[in-house]
Amino acid sequence: MSILFLMSMFFLSFMPLWICIVCIDMKSLIDGTDYPYTEWIGLGMITFLLFVSVLITIKTLRKQVTQNTGEYIVVAAEKDTVSTTAYLLSNALPLLAFDFTQWFDTVQFIIILGFLAVLCLLHYRCDSNVCLELVGYRLYKCSLHGESDDKEEITILIRRKQLNVNDEVVIRKLNDELYIGKYKVSEEQL
Repeated sequence: MSILFLMSMFFLSFMPLWICIVCIDMKSLIDGTDYPYTEWIGLGMITFLLFVSVLITIKTLRKQVTQNTGEYIVVAAEKDTVSTTAYLLSNALPLLAFDFTQWFDTVQFIIILGFLAVLCLLHYRCDSNVCLELVGYRLYKCSLHGESDDKEEITILIRRKQLNVNDEVVIRKLNDELYIGKYKVSEEQL
């Protein structure tokens, strides 16, 4: 999995935090500040990184790769409804304690965010993303049956509200723990 994709997913996983920071910076600029540089730099960086992250994520999710893909039938599937909320509460919410209109607090925030990014990269954590959930992707813990092999207890990120037993899916491996899935529409359903 591309390090750029991991970093993009990491950045997008903090979207509620970025929205709050933009609001704080805009309020500070509207109220008037003696040194608006912190706010302008913050707004510019967030806008740039958001644009780049969205492009990289869309490109990776839409990528049609024939290697590392396989067709499977769902044997069991359970929707993961907890990881995104837990991620936001444990990682994003505490970062709002910083005053983003002050240079020193901004530097402290960047240091903490840097350590979180390193941990996410080391552990390939890209599965708790509110942006993906908003555009329809869901996480499922699945057991799958295929012609050549079976997959037990894997995590699939798929754009599907409900994944049911006997559904046919095509999955592509992102890393050892995460797969991207696509619901396969059979010819009978067309």
